[in-house]
Amino acid sequence: MHIFLDRLFLVLVLLFSPVTAIGTSCFKVVSALVSRPSYLFDIFQREICDVGCQPTVPHWDLWTRNNTFVPAVRSLAQRMNVPHKEEALLKMGDNVALSIKESCGPMLGGGVHICSDSETLAGFGNCFKRNFLKASIKHLPVLIPMASDESCKEQLRFLESDELWDTTIPQNMRDYAKVCDSLGPYDHDEL
Repeated sequence: MHIFLDRLFLVLVLLFSPVTAIGTSCFKVVSALVSRPSYLFDIFQREICDVGCQPTVPHWDLWTRNNTFVPAVRSLAQRMNVPHKEEALLKMGDNVALSIKESCGPMLGGGVHICSDSETLAGFGNCFKRNFLKASIKHLPVLIPMASDESCKEQLRFLESDELWDTTIPQNMRDYAKVCDSLGPYDHDEL
């Protein structure tokens, strides 16, 4: 999933850059990504919920941040040749995660976890998407300089291949599911 996260950062850059600053490849990247949410929900359901994992918001701090997000940021900074942006990208991710925890965490009170039922999963997913975008917008000055038509072409090639959707994301979800139960339940007041 860490490779998917660095693609999301780039999409944010593309969505909010001035039109004259980006090429048509960047718009195609956005289109390739926005067509996948239901596919991602299906993978999440199959690889995490269906194996009995009970994911909670604090799992971000307990496992996901260090095992998926930080490696994704490092990979993105290296691939885009912007090592000086790594700290800013990490701060952005932490701020976005805090916003999501504050906004979406309360819907999981009373021992409810993200996979409790299909309504909870869909509701949390929609809350996540809304708040991810909203919280990310304020970090655009860090992201905009990283968008170029050449980088978008590379991203588009990756997004159009099956590697991300059929191999990388499912494997990262399986890795998380293996440790999910050991991370324990929570009370949303712990957020």
